[in-house]
Amino acid sequence: MRSMRLNACCLILLAASFPATFGQDYSWLDTALPERAYDFGTVARGSQLRHAFPVVNRTSQEIRILEWRTKCGCTDVKVGAKVIPPGTQTTVEVTVDTTRFLGHKPSGLTLIFETPSYVQVDLNTSCFIRGDIVTTPGQLDFGIVRRSEKAPTAALTLAYAGGRPDWQVTRMNTLSDHIKAEFSEVGRTADGQINFSLTATLQPSAPNGYFKDEITLETSDQQKIPISVVANIQSAVALTPSIVNFGQIKPGESITKTVLVRSAQAFSITNLTTTKAELQGDDQTKGSQAVHQVKLTLKAPDQPGAFHSLMTVKTDIPDEPEAVLKTFATVGP
Repeated sequence: MRSMRLNACCLILLAASFPATFGQDYSWLDTALPERAYDFGTVARGSQLRHAFPVVNRTSQEIRILEWRTKCGCTDVKVGAKVIPPGTQTTVEVTVDTTRFLGHKPSGLTLIFETPSYVQVDLNTSCFIRGDIVTTPGQLDFGIVRRSEKAPTAALTLAYAGGRPDWQVTRMNTLSDHIKAEFSEVGRTADGQINFSLTATLQPSAPNGYFKDEITLETSDQQKIPISVVANIQSAVALTPSIVNFGQIKPGESITKTVLVRSAQAFSITNLTTTKAELQGDDQTKGSQAVHQVKLTLKAPDQPGAFHSLMTVKTDIPDEPEAVLKTFATVGP
């Protein structure tokens, strides 16, 4: 009898110590994290490797990320949003610095969710780092880019010291058409090292905001070497706020918010469009102004659930892409 009482006390203490793990439903994780591991393949030493893990909310409540822990000092993490409303998604971007390693290198992070359930999930990365190929710097970084008539360029040096004098890059591929790349040999050293130059040019079609791309170098020894491309392309037009959350709203109810559209120069809004009819935008500032007030009205649909829509703002500023505003709401009683 005494033994049974001790076991019962132990169970009570155990439940009190770990309250978040009892009675939880983790079925939402299967759709929230469609990808939990990524292999970069064979890479050059010194490369800055990037991969974005999607976090998708297909539930009827918010997903909240509490924190995260990296598995290596070589790993950096950027989370797009810690709160993901229903029907939306964000990314967890992992950057791995290969400068101090050779051979097989596992890494990644542990992502900790607060809701709908408290749970810790591993997002793993791996790669094989070649010591005979070194890039300097580790990525093509355009930095902050302001649109102009001259297309910006970025370059890096790739050094091959594998001992094959006929080694070369046979083909290059990019993820998108927003960059064009050129690869050429620039010299050889007495000990047989071959130095190459990789230059990328950013095209006017590149979208505003944080831009990411990748160049894959296919080599004569049947390897594929990824090179990350990043840029921060600043828009001539800014939206404040850039995301509007209408919050909880009853079916059929209307709610209005104001969005400011700004630029360093006077401009006119030539078109306002939304992806759903329940959301309407109206420019309250007519004519050419440096700041426009746009009245944003949402009439909630009759069907309860998550609502999200985009509003695009087209201006008369030459070569300026449309500005995009994201909106969210939860329709329910």
